[in-house]
Amino acid sequence: IELKNVHAWWTRFFDVFGKNPLFIYVLSGVWVKLYGIIRIADGVKDGKENFINAYGWLFKNVFQPVFGNFPGSLVFAIFHVLLFWFIGRILDRKKIYIRV
Repeated sequence: IELKNVHAWWTRFFDVFGKNPLFIYVLSGVWVKLYGIIRIADGVKDGKENFINAYGWLFKNVFQPVFGNFPGSLVFAIFHVLLFWFIGRILDRKKIYIRV
């Protein structure tokens, strides 16, 4: 994009990831850790309350019922890519670039 000076409408999506790549990478790792920490009740099994982490709960209760197993997994992944793109886009619009 930069070397050939190509700035079309479709390059904007990738440009957002290139402006805060380390922040988006670290945020995605923290996001997954938070998913693992958050526990949600998932019914009673064998007389004991069963818990599931937020990652599993979101897939099981939102994406899997709507899209099925394999397509649901793909949509779940695309959802997270778009989520982090959206966060990167907000930072880009506000001209916030986190550098090391």
